[in-house]
Amino acid sequence: MVVGGLSDYSYTPLDTSKPSIRLLRLQRDEQGSISGWLEIFSLEDPKCPVFSNLSYVWGSKVYSHSILINGRPFPVLNSLHPFLETICDDQNLKQGWWWIDSICINQNAGSVAELERNTQVAMMRRVYEKSEKTIGWLGLGDDEGEQAILFLKVLATHKKRLDLLYQKRLVGEKGDKEEELGNDLSDRSKWGALEKLLLRPWWTRVWTLQEYLVPRKFVFQCGNERIDRRKLTQAMSAISSCRRIDETLLAHKAFQAPWIRRRVLQWYQRGAPIQLIGLMGYISDYKASDPRDRIYSVLGLVADRALAGIPRYQDSSVKVYSSLVKSFVESHQSLDIICFVDRFHGSEHSDVQPMLPSWVPDWRVKVQPWMVPAIAAQSGAKHVGSLRPLQFLYPEGRSHDIFTAGKSKAPLTYSFSTDLQKMTCQGIFVDLVDGIGGLKVVYTDEDGKDDGVAEVYPGVESTTIHRTFKASSANANSAYRTELDSQLASRYMDHIFRSLMLNRQDRYLGEDIPAKDFSYQEFQAFCLEAMETPVNVHPLFLDWFEHNRSLRIGCHSLEQICKAAQSPESKSFTNVDFMDISTHEKVFLSRFRDTTKWMARRLMTTNRKLIGMVPCRARKGDQVWILLGCSIPLILRKWGNRDGYQVIGECYLHGYMNGEIQDEVTNGVRRVEEICLL
Repeated sequence: MVVGGLSDYSYTPLDTSKPSIRLLRLQRDEQGSISGWLEIFSLEDPKCPVFSNLSYVWGSKVYSHSILINGRPFPVLNSLHPFLETICDDQNLKQGWWWIDSICINQNAGSVAELERNTQVAMMRRVYEKSEKTIGWLGLGDDEGEQAILFLKVLATHKKRLDLLYQKRLVGEKGDKEEELGNDLSDRSKWGALEKLLLRPWWTRVWTLQEYLVPRKFVFQCGNERIDRRKLTQAMSAISSCRRIDETLLAHKAFQAPWIRRRVLQWYQRGAPIQLIGLMGYISDYKASDPRDRIYSVLGLVADRALAGIPRYQDSSVKVYSSLVKSFVESHQSLDIICFVDRFHGSEHSDVQPMLPSWVPDWRVKVQPWMVPAIAAQSGAKHVGSLRPLQFLYPEGRSHDIFTAGKSKAPLTYSFSTDLQKMTCQGIFVDLVDGIGGLKVVYTDEDGKDDGVAEVYPGVESTTIHRTFKASSANANSAYRTELDSQLASRYMDHIFRSLMLNRQDRYLGEDIPAKDFSYQEFQAFCLEAMETPVNVHPLFLDWFEHNRSLRIGCHSLEQICKAAQSPESKSFTNVDFMDISTHEKVFLSRFRDTTKWMARRLMTTNRKLIGMVPCRARKGDQVWILLGCSIPLILRKWGNRDGYQVIGECYLHGYMNGEIQDEVTNGVRRVEEICLL
């Protein structure tokens, strides 16, 4: 909700002692102009009339049209005016009452209007639950828009058939693409019209998510064509199956936005608890005219809405975001929210201003959505949460693997400065970042399309090559080794492999990789194939290998380590399909893509030859810390001459993800220090 400052219209104040709202009724006057009236009702009053809601995109706050409300001129948004015309011209629509936010909530400037917006936003969920239906307005109809709605209805009728086709493809039964799709679903012009419809702004506006999920009945309307929420859900399932047959039918971005809504809808309708931080991380490319609405717009959907409290539009976005971190730490006695600064951070080169403290995730930044946006969003972390498929929700009582790097028996110690610019906590210094592997990151444009623009983070050579990591964690005082025998190389390969997979079998980070001989064999097979027959290897891995083959761990490059490592005598890994990235999420290549592409992590080694994965913006000389109360190690950087550290992001550090650091503290190898984050 943003102050419009649009008119001198004088609203009758709402009764703040009750859940009061204004409702709108419209008609055309004798001159054919739109006129209407606003009345105040309490949602608790049995006499409150049946009403409908409108879900639409405000867009630019341009007001070229006015209507009469209670006899006085009232400017309306350009994006809204066409639907008001539709209401007046549709016999069914004009008979009812409407709740439309930009009209029914006081959008004028001043403290009175500001206070009203605070209270109205806080009760938004209740308004949508109470409504008879909500219409999602996708704009005036044109041939393509209405054709797209009709095509969605056709797709919905093919859901069951396409589900069966997909199951056959999983077991290797693949036929001709056009024959499998059929005539109805092979028309490229229809797919083109659908793509344009799904790329309309409505799908990625923060407010429309709640407006889509909460109502009992939701209907999309484009021009004169409509489709309800249930049919759209069926159509999206059909589209998913079609894209598995031929992914060129629909751009990923056009598919992604409604698919995200489908996933969140499943959680909401199931009654599964949605966590605020996990949800904001998942809808990471959603747009808001007011950056505070990145939080306020979803409070009606989440189980832990108390973290944000009552909306306060009188506070700056910097204060709102910083206060959320403070509230999270105090409520959960956990620092895990800090891990999200890896993805959600501004920079000195960013146009996102003003800058936030480095320990505060900057939710104004739009990034590529991913269901597990941070390692801290691991499946077992209920205080953070991730929007994984419902079948991967853990039933009560089921055990699951979870990282606990900074667990401590002692009470969490922390403090915040009065201006929320500094956070003081306790942590344990682990090591310095030494060598970092290269990585190419492909960025998307403002509309989320892959524009082919890539930033290459070049590898940074290790300089402490005179030592290698200890032969085993059990032999902590043994001498460092410089020779590379097959046993040592195999240990390196195992640590690198597990780092690339974040030591998890599944992309939802809930299942540990079992300890066994040659667990790294598939990774080794990819490396060897990339060296010997690169044309056979998927471009994603091949590009990564070229940027990392010379990365040294100790005296030895990844290429040397791979060649020297032991291989199973059976050579069973030679059956690996080096090009298929979509067969199963638990295969190496799929998990590798999750870590290096979607999470944009780089392979790293430290001065002591610890191995892990770090954020793209990590540098040689950065420090690896484990903060008490933070499940995941962090990369910190001394901030010039200032007395404190900048948070760069979370870090997977093999061998230190499950509280092992506490043994070193107990043995006097490490010590707990007070640290200031700026």
